Parts: sequence; structure tokens; C-alpha cells
Amino acid sequence: MDKHRLSLIVIGILGVAIVFGGWLVGVQPQIDRIEAANTQTASIKQINDVQQAKNDALAADNEKLGDYKTDLTAKQQEIPAARAQQELINQIDAAAVAAGVTVKTLRFDTAAEYVAPAGVALNAPSSGTLIAVPLTINATGERAKLEDFIAKLQQSSRIVTISSSKYSGDDEQSVDLAGMTWVLMPAS
Repeated sequence: MDKHRLSLIVIGILGVAIVFGGWLVGVQPQIDRIEAANTQTASIKQINDVQQAKNDALAADNEKLGDYKTDLTAKQQEIPAARAQQELINQIDAAAVAAGVTVKTLRFDTAAEYVAPAGVALNAPSSGTLIAVPLTINATGERAKLEDFIAKLQQSSRIVTISSSKYSGDDEQSVDLAGMTWVLMPAS
């Protein structure tokens, strides 16, 4: 082996080492960065797709906003933000007149915050406190008309929950009703 040949072999080995070292130091880190960037891009694309689906759902809900406001107004009539007893009295009178019975007594008891019975899960409204207003009604008339009165009362715009009823059929046919009406007091 002559000197030139050995030098060429050493130079060749050094050239391969430099190319390999350049690959490890310069190219491979860039390839790793590209792979990491591609993974991150795919992850962000998934997040963007989920957010876009939420945005599309919100846009669809926004188109129905008028309907939602109408529904809210109807629900606010069922459970108003104030006791509004005169409106309820008018509603009870209208149900009585429509059924052909006479309301003899109507009494409201002390209102209290509603507490669900044991074992019943209740999602408390976030917009206020649900208040139960106990009421008792005594109405007179024919039995079929009294039953019609109870049905009309429960179908009226303000929610009246009947918890008990007692029918009396002596000289004067009557029904005693006990129940609740509801108020959603706004949060302060």
C-alpha cells in the first residue's frame, strides 16, 4: 500500500463520517421536527374540527333564537318571576267559569323555597330560586263540572300542581283542592 492509497482510504472514511455526522447533526433533527410539527398540526386540526362543530351548532341555535325566546316567554308564564297572585286568581276564575262551577274559597299559604322529596334529584335553576306557593281551593258544582274545572286548572298557562282533592256530595256538591303554584325568584 502506498501512501496515496492509504490517504484516499482515510479521506474516504472521513468523508463518510462527515456525511453521517452531518446527517445526524443537521438532517435527522430537522426530520424529527417535521414529524413533531405534523403530529401537532393533526392534533390542532382535530381540536379545530371539534370547535367548528360547536360553532356550527351555535350558528344553528342562533337561527332559532326567536323560537327560543318565544318558548322562554311561555315558560315564564308557567312559572313567573313574581307571585302575580291576581293573574293566578284570574286564571282560576276563568277555569271555573269555563267549567260552570263556583269557587267558594281560595287561600294562599306561606311561600317557601322548594325542597325536593328524599331520593329525588333536582337540578336547581341557575337563574334563581324555585318557590312553592301552597294554595287551597273550594269549588261547588256538579261532579262532572268539578272534574272539568280541575282539568282546566291543570291545563292553564300558570302551573298549578294539585296534590290532593276531596269530593263532597252532600246537599251541595263540592271539591276541596290542595296544591302548589310556583315562582322562580330571580337571583340577586
